[in-house]
Amino acid sequence: MDAESLAQIGQIVTTAVSGAEERLRKEMATLGAPLRQETATLATSLRQELGEKTETLAASLRQEFREGIEEVKRHSGVLYEDVLRRIDLVVEGHQGLRALGEQMSALDVKIERESLETRALIQLSYRQLQDRVETLEQRVHIIERRLGLSA
Repeated sequence: MDAESLAQIGQIVTTAVSGAEERLRKEMATLGAPLRQETATLATSLRQELGEKTETLAASLRQEFREGIEEVKRHSGVLYEDVLRRIDLVVEGHQGLRALGEQMSALDVKIERESLETRALIQLSYRQLQDRVETLEQRVHIIERRLGLSA
C-alpha cells in the first residue's frame, strides 16, 4: 500500500468517525432532556422518600425518648420516696433517742434524789439506834452498879 492509499483510507475513517460522532451527539441531545427529566424526577422522589423515612424515624426516636424520660422520672420518684421514708425513720430514731435520753436524765435525777433521801433516813435511823444503844448501855451500867456487878 502506498501513501496515497493510506491517506485516502485515513480520510474515509476520519469522515466516518466524524459522522458517527455527530449522529451520537444528536442522539444524546435528544435523549439527554428526557434523561435529565427522569433523573430529576427520581431525585425528587428519593428526597421525598428519604424525608418521610427521616421524619418517621425522628418521630419514633422522639417517642422513645419521651418514654425513656417518663421511665426515669418514675424511677426517680420511687427513689425519692424511698429516701424520704428512710429520712423519716432516721428522724423518728433521733426523736426516740432524745426522748429516751430525757427519760434517763429524769430517772438519774429521781434516783439521785431518792438516794439522798435514803441516806438521810439511814443516818437518822443510825443516830436513833445509836442513841438507844447508848441509853441501854447506860441503863445496863447503872443496873450493874446497883447489883454490884461492875468494878
